[in-house]
Amino acid sequence: MGILEDLFGGGQRQQDFTDFVNRYEQGHPSEGYSDQEVVDRYRDVAHAVPPDQYAQAAQEALARLSPEERAEFVKMLQERVRARGATLPRQVEADPGALGGVLTDLHNTPGRLRDILGGGSAQPQAAGSSPLAGMFASPLAKAALAGITAMIVKRVMQGPGR
Repeated sequence: MGILEDLFGGGQRQQDFTDFVNRYEQGHPSEGYSDQEVVDRYRDVAHAVPPDQYAQAAQEALARLSPEERAEFVKMLQERVRARGATLPRQVEADPGALGGVLTDLHNTPGRLRDILGGGSAQPQAAGSSPLAGMFASPLAKAALAGITAMIVKRVMQGPGR
C-alpha cells in the first residue's frame, strides 16, 4: 500500500501526517518538528504526486513565508547552487509562483533539491546517508520542505475535488 492510500485509509499513519500538518500550521513553518521528521515526511510524499500537484504545494508553502523570508531563501538557494558549480534551471524571483516553479524544476531531478537545501558542504554524501539528516542549510530551507509536505498531505486528504 502506498503513502496516498495510507492517507486516505485512516489509521496511525494518517494520524501522524495530520499531526504534522497541524504543527506546520501553528507558529513559524520551520518550527514544531525535527529536521529528521521533515526529511522523512517529505521523502514519503514528494514523489507520490504528479509534478503539477507538487508545484502547487510548493507555491502554497512559499506563500506562507514573508516577502523578506522568500528573498532570503532565494539568496540562500542561489549561494548553495553556485557553491556546487551549477546554475538554477531558470531565473529565481521571490514571488511564490516563480520560486515554486524553480523548486519544482530542482525536485524533478531526483535528489537535487534535497542536496541543495541540506546543510553541510557540497561534497558528495556517503552511500545511504541523507544530506538533510543533520541540519538544513537554513531554517527557511526546513520551512520550505515542511510546507511542501504539509500542502501535499492536505491536498491528498481533501480528495480529488480540490
